[in-house]
Amino acid sequence: MRKKVDSRVRTLVENAVKTKTRCLFVLVGDRGRDQVVNLHYMVSKLSNAKPSVLWCYKKELGFSSHRKKRMKQVKRAIQRGQHDANVDDPFDLFISSTNIRYCYYKDTETVLGKTFGMCVLQDFEALTPNLLCRVIETVEGGGIILMLLNSMDSLKQLYDMSMDSHHNLRTETHVDFEPRFNE
Repeated sequence: MRKKVDSRVRTLVENAVKTKTRCLFVLVGDRGRDQVVNLHYMVSKLSNAKPSVLWCYKKELGFSSHRKKRMKQVKRAIQRGQHDANVDDPFDLFISSTNIRYCYYKDTETVLGKTFGMCVLQDFEALTPNLLCRVIETVEGGGIILMLLNSMDSLKQLYDMSMDSHHNLRTETHVDFEPRFNE
């Protein structure tokens, strides 16, 4: 069953494209990557161009970025009966037909000076302020920045989350780091 996209999301994307400003979305849930396709489609229809995508992640992408490997995986799934050959997966079509630049967070300095229409930040706990600024600056006006978060039960999990940048604050005398956010 498909759900209709909230009109506020469409309005925000339309205003961002019209005024040439960037917009930021935080997608919470394990299936957030499927919504990347819908938002990319919205931007491409509004801007009359197919925006390129910068996809940043820490270690594991979760799917194959190599076209031939991905095609082999689909063929194996069809042979096993796990995939229907007549039904196209929108995410697979998106990956195969869109210009996507995959980049580890540690290698984001290589994308400086390039421009993308959309940026997807996959592993939220690995973000640092410098890294966030570095990749947001590569998105053109009217583009979208997407942060993909794993599913969580409450907002308390968000501000209790242990980030990778907290590792720099630990010393021999202070091994445990305690986030100082107001509840």
